[in-house]
Amino acid sequence: MVDDPLAEALYRLIRTGELSPGQRVDQRVISERLGVSRTPLREALRALEVDGILTRTPNAGYAVAKLSASDLLQYYSMRAFLEEQVLRTIEWPTKDGLRRLRRANENCRLAAEAGALEDLLAANRDFHLSMFRLSTLTMMVNEVERIWRVSDPYRALHLSNRDRRSHVAVDHQKMIEAIEARDTAALIELQDAHRATSRSLLQDMLGLGMSGSTAAMRLPQSAADLGGRVPAA
Repeated sequence: MVDDPLAEALYRLIRTGELSPGQRVDQRVISERLGVSRTPLREALRALEVDGILTRTPNAGYAVAKLSASDLLQYYSMRAFLEEQVLRTIEWPTKDGLRRLRRANENCRLAAEAGALEDLLAANRDFHLSMFRLSTLTMMVNEVERIWRVSDPYRALHLSNRDRRSHVAVDHQKMIEAIEARDTAALIELQDAHRATSRSLLQDMLGLGMSGSTAAMRLPQSAADLGGRVPAA
């Protein structure tokens, strides 16, 4: 996504559920909501369309992308591949880098305890992307970020589950410990388990029986499914 404050403000409305998946974007209402004119708003809408966050239909305008069961499983499979490659190639962080991860995770813990969903979404995103950006595979990291943006409305849904919120910071702490130990295999395994929990919860919450999604159901969802073998650190 283009580094544009207006596009980010519009994206925030989607991430927080103010604009929900499948909902039409009323440009008049949104321009008033954000206090901007239609011309820069159209540029922001186009930027989000390029990312796949919005869809555009001739004569109907823009709507928030609505993901099917198959779409979600494909995105999770893409994440499994990309995140494994990224975590294999991270440069172990300095003390400052570790402090950043701990700070982001502490923000996750505090937001989860307070039930502050928007703060938790932001802190969770900050934690994971800070970890992924330790890799030099910048194109893959950028694609991981794009996939996270497209699926953010659904991430908000599973983090609305109180039990899930309570485990986020615990999972992250284990990842930090694996990074401190420079244990690549453990880090990938922890990230796989973390992602799998989210995926399973989403399937249950959305009632995804996966009818008609047999091919998507067979997609690999972890490093083990991909046949990945991580060398001992």
